[in-house]
Amino acid sequence: MTDHQTLSLILGLIRSGAAVTRPDLARRTGLGRTIITQRVDHAIRAGLVAEGEPAPSTGGRPSRTLRIASDHGVILGVLFGASQLHAAVTDLDGTVLADRRLAWDIEAGPEASLDLLHQVSAQLLTPQLAPRLWSVCVGVPGPVDFARGTAVQPPIMAGWHAFPLRNRLEAHYDVPVWIDNDANLMALGVWDRTRQSAGDNVLLVKASTGIGLGLISRGRLHRGARGSAGDLGHTIVAEESRVRCRCGKYGCLEALAGGWALGRDARAAALGGRSSFLAERLDASGGPLAVTDVLEGCRSGDRVCTELITRAGELVGAQLATLVSVFNPSTVYLTGLLAQVGEAFRAPVADTVARRSLPLAVDELVITGSGLDGCEGVIGAAALAVDELTQPDMLGRWLSGGNPRGGRARWTEDAELASADRPRRRSVPGKGTPP
Repeated sequence: MTDHQTLSLILGLIRSGAAVTRPDLARRTGLGRTIITQRVDHAIRAGLVAEGEPAPSTGGRPSRTLRIASDHGVILGVLFGASQLHAAVTDLDGTVLADRRLAWDIEAGPEASLDLLHQVSAQLLTPQLAPRLWSVCVGVPGPVDFARGTAVQPPIMAGWHAFPLRNRLEAHYDVPVWIDNDANLMALGVWDRTRQSAGDNVLLVKASTGIGLGLISRGRLHRGARGSAGDLGHTIVAEESRVRCRCGKYGCLEALAGGWALGRDARAAALGGRSSFLAERLDASGGPLAVTDVLEGCRSGDRVCTELITRAGELVGAQLATLVSVFNPSTVYLTGLLAQVGEAFRAPVADTVARRSLPLAVDELVITGSGLDGCEGVIGAAALAVDELTQPDMLGRWLSGGNPRGGRARWTEDAELASADRPRRRSVPGKGTPP
């Protein structure tokens, strides 16, 4: 094992909390105490690791606990949804230092979206934070070629196919950049905060304007062979449906249960005189209704709005039930706008999953919200960026310079040849996974 491989393994164990003292690291990795001491001291000198309080003594001189020096750098995490932008600056542990949320139509195109991102990041990256920027990580609502940092034929992102997003961002910020699907980052963010209780096999459903899925399998983010894993919104739920999805197909889950579909159905209900609440909203808006109108109606007790949310939950639950039987997760997280109404959405999802899945698959299954107040995506962006920065090959490219800023040729070398599904050190610290 090379020096950088050993250091990468140690950093991963410390970050996960699986081993936070030198003796723990030696026991977990099987490496000698001398090697552990050398690598930990190297990490401390480099500013990557800091010592904390003495650990509880088990006899002899107590060892000090170790933690990632989270204030040594910052990450710019960005989530483009179908209808909004969330950008945040976090420390290396994913703690949000500053963030902004804006309404934004992803179909405005990549150039306009980049312009907005640069404007927002200029506000977030203050003179104190900007010199500490180590990486940028962006999530988009569509399939992503992770190795090349580009969206690939995304169903709802006109003009984004093969757009060189990572290259453009690296040229602008002069730091390493990673691009991934937004639900993937959200799944990483939730799992990063809950792995001890959630287990290593986790699903995250993002139900907002669109519907996406992030999947953690045995402590690894699962992207699939080509990066399209988790496209739950464009699975077919009604073969004979004549309801056309924005992807051009008919009968997709998103076309029947996504936020934009609920807005469409709410307008029909208002025009049909079935909801005075929605009729008033339609008159006041003078335009189309949005999913937020349905959510507010549900919270207000409007019968039609509640029915729309319940039906969406049942449809999502029906598709999710198949995944639960096939994948057998320990935890399913419900996030996004629809999840914000709580039990009105969660209960029909959970009930449908319970009815349609194998009994053993739901025996101890937990279906819950993330509890992260909509920040799971930017937390996941930070987790992914730091995980990639501390991979052995990346450490070899930037560590001697003190930080990953500048010198773009160092950290882009052979990047397009990297496998999007190469073994991840992230699997090492996971519960029940051996080193």
